[in-house]
Amino acid sequence: MCRVTGIILVLLLAGCVSKKEAELRERQAYMAGQQQSGQQSQSRPQGSPQVIVQGPVRNHVIPWDENLTLAQAIVDADYTAFINPKHIRVIRNGQMIEELRGIDLLHRQDFPLEAGDIVDIVP
Repeated sequence: MCRVTGIILVLLLAGCVSKKEAELRERQAYMAGQQQSGQQSQSRPQGSPQVIVQGPVRNHVIPWDENLTLAQAIVDADYTAFINPKHIRVIRNGQMIEELRGIDLLHRQDFPLEAGDIVDIVP
C-alpha cells in the first residue's frame, strides 16, 4: 500500500472535543513530558536520531531523517486504532509546538519533524 493511501485510510474522520477527551489529552500531554524528560536524561548513541510516537501504534520509535514529516511518522509507526485520530500533537523540548486534527493531514497541513520530537496521537 502506498504511503498516501495509508494516510487517507488512517485519517478519514475528526470529531469534537468532549470534557472526557480534554482530560485524556491533558493526561497524555503530562505523560509525554515525563517520557521526554526521561529520554533526555538517558544517553543515546550518536548518529541515531529518532522520533517517539505515543498512542495506538505498533512502532513507537521512528528513525528520524531531515525529510520526516508528521504524516510519514504516523504511517511508519503503523497506527492501529479503528478510528481516525482526533488530535495529533507534536511535543518538542517539553513544549507542545503543534496540534492538528487528523483531518488536517488530509488537507495537506503536514508538519516537518525534528530529531527528538514526540508525537502524541489521540484517537
